[in-house]
Amino acid sequence: MNTRAELTYSPAQRFTALGYGLASHTLFLASVAAMFWSLYNGLHLSLLHLHGGAAALVNLLLLLQFALGHTLLLSSRGRRFMTRLAPLGLGPALSTTIFAGLASLQLLATFLFWSSSDTVWWAPEGGVKLTLSLLYGISWLLLAKSMGDAGLDTQVGILGWRSIWRGEKPVYRPFARTGMFRYSRQPIYSSFTLILWTAPVWTPDHLAVALLWSAYCVLAPLLKEKRYRQWYGAAFERYQQRVPYWFPARMRPSITHSSQPVTADHDVAIVGAGPVGLMLAGLLGQKGLNVLVVDKRTEPLRHSQAIGITPPSLEILARLGLAEEFVRRGVQIRDCHVHGQTGWLGCASFRDIPGPHRCILSLPQQQTLDLLEARVAAMPNVRLLRGVEISNIEQDASSVTLHGGSLTATARWLVGCDGSRSQVRETLRMRTRGGSYGCHFLMGDFIDRSGLKDEAHLWFTRDGAVEAFPLPDGRRRWIVQTSESVTDGRHGLISRLVRERAGLDIAVEDQLNQSPFSPRWMQSEQYHDGRVILCGDAAHLMSPIGGQGMNTGWADAEFLAESLIAIEQHGREPRPLLEAYDRCRHRASDVAIARAARGMWLGTRQGLVSSWLRDLFMREALFKGPLSRCIGPYFAMLTIPYNTVKAVPEKVFALR
Repeated sequence: MNTRAELTYSPAQRFTALGYGLASHTLFLASVAAMFWSLYNGLHLSLLHLHGGAAALVNLLLLLQFALGHTLLLSSRGRRFMTRLAPLGLGPALSTTIFAGLASLQLLATFLFWSSSDTVWWAPEGGVKLTLSLLYGISWLLLAKSMGDAGLDTQVGILGWRSIWRGEKPVYRPFARTGMFRYSRQPIYSSFTLILWTAPVWTPDHLAVALLWSAYCVLAPLLKEKRYRQWYGAAFERYQQRVPYWFPARMRPSITHSSQPVTADHDVAIVGAGPVGLMLAGLLGQKGLNVLVVDKRTEPLRHSQAIGITPPSLEILARLGLAEEFVRRGVQIRDCHVHGQTGWLGCASFRDIPGPHRCILSLPQQQTLDLLEARVAAMPNVRLLRGVEISNIEQDASSVTLHGGSLTATARWLVGCDGSRSQVRETLRMRTRGGSYGCHFLMGDFIDRSGLKDEAHLWFTRDGAVEAFPLPDGRRRWIVQTSESVTDGRHGLISRLVRERAGLDIAVEDQLNQSPFSPRWMQSEQYHDGRVILCGDAAHLMSPIGGQGMNTGWADAEFLAESLIAIEQHGREPRPLLEAYDRCRHRASDVAIARAARGMWLGTRQGLVSSWLRDLFMREALFKGPLSRCIGPYFAMLTIPYNTVKAVPEKVFALR
C-alpha cells in the first residue's frame, strides 16, 4: 500500500498551491468548453480572422504547438522545466497541476486563435444532425470515463495542489488496467480521436485538425509506452501482451488451461502466513492441493490484533473442523451496549440473529494463528516456510516462479496474503486507492476487573470514543480515541481517558500492553493479474475495529479456494472464475469499507452539539422501531454480500 508521508508546508506555500490549482482548473474548463463548441461548429467561429497563407501558417503552428508541446512536456526535460515554474520550492509537488494548466492553455489557444476558412462543406440538419450530435456527446463521455479510469486527480492536476494543501507527499499510482483500460491501452487518445471525427459540421479546418491530431493520437502514445516499459518492466509488458494498443478488440488470454500436466513444484504458493494465508492454505490443503506458504517473519506475531470473529467466519472455520475449538477458547459476545453523552442509548444484541452462531466470538489473533497453523501443519501436502522474503515474481501463461533468498519455487498459482503493504501487489505494480479516516486510537489489553462480564461496551462522548471488548482468560481490550497519534510507550493514558469518558476505573497496574493505530482504508483496483491473485489486506484494507478486515479476508479465502479447486481439480476455465472472484469480492469489500467509514465517522464526532445529535439519532432511530431489528445482523456481517460461498447465487458463480 502506498502510504502518504506527512509534510509541513507554510501558509504561503499552501495558498500558492491553491492559487495554481484554481488557475489550472479554470484553464481546463475553458479549454474543454472552447474545444466542444468550436469542433461542434466546424471550427467556423474564432477570434482571429486571418486569410490566405498567413491563416494557414498560424493554424499549422497552433496544431503543432499542442501536439509537440504536449509531447515535450511529458519528456524528462519537460518535467524538469515544469518544476521551475512554481515558487517557494513547490515545483516538484505541483508538477501535475502545472502540466494540466499548460496543456489546457495550449488547447485553449488552438481554438481561440484559429482562423476559419469560412467554407462549410457539410452542415447536416434534422435526424442526421441529431444522430451525429449524440455520437459526439458519447465520445466526450468516453473521454471523461477514460480520464476517470486513468485517475482524474492526475489528469486534471488536482493531485499536486491538493497534496500540498493537505500536507502530504503526492503519490503517483501505477498505470491503469481497469475500466476502459481493460479494452484498450490508450482509451484517452482513442476517445479524443472519436471526438474529432464525430463533430457534425465539416469544414476544411475541421478536416485539417482531425487528420493531424488523429495521427498524433496514434503515434504519440508509443513514446508513453516506451517510458512505461522502463518504469514498470514486466508488469507493463504483460499488459501489452493482453490488451490491444489502440482499438478495442477481443482480449488475448493471459492464462492458459490445459488438461495436460504442467511442471510446477506446487499447485498454489501463498505469500503471507497470517490469518488469511493460513485459512486459504487449510481450505486448499484439505482438498488435496499441494500448497507452499512462505512468510518473511521468522515467527508469528504474538501481539493480538483482530479479535472479533463473526458468524459467517465461524461457518468457514467449520469447514476446517475448527469452529468448535474456536468457540471453546473464545468469549461469546451476545450483547453490545452503546452509551453516549446523555447516557445509555441502547443495545445491539446478537441473540436473535439467524444461523447457528448467535454471537460475535472474541479470540486474540495469536490464538487464531496457533489453531490455524496447527491445522495446516497436520496436512502433509502443505508446507510452511518462515523467514523467506519474496524479492521477485515471474509468471507466464501456465505458472508462476517466486524468488526469495535461497528459495526459488514454481507454482500454478500465487496468492498474495501479505497484508496492506503487500510486496506481491507492489511487485506487480497494481493500483490502489485509499486514504485516512482522520482519527487516532490507542488500544491496550488489561486484566479485567470492570464487572462488565462478557458484554461489549461502546462510549461515544464529546471528547472521543471508548470501546471495551472481553477477551478470554479474564482480560479485556480497551480502545480509546486520541487527539493525535501516540508515539511514546507511556502507560496511564488509556486508564485516564476511560475514567474521564466512561466513568470506570481501570488500574494502570493491570495494563498488559498497548499499541497506537491510525486506521486507513485501501482498495486495490484489481485482485488478480494473470496467475497472481490478491487476498485479504493485500487486496483491501479497512478499520481494524470490529475485526471486519480479518473476516472479510476469510471470505476472500473461501471464495478463492473454491475457485482454484474448481480450476485445478475439475478442469474449469480460469478466466470466468477469477473474474467472478474479482467482481464479487470487490463488491463485498466495498460494502465493508463503506460501513467501516460510516461507523468511524459517526463514532468519532466530537463536541457538544455533534454528541447530542449523535445520541438523538442512535437512541431514537437505530435502537427504536424497525431499524432496531437490523442492528444485530448488520454488525454480525450477515448482510455483507457473499459473506460465505453458500451466499453466492448460482447465476453469479456456479460452484455447486
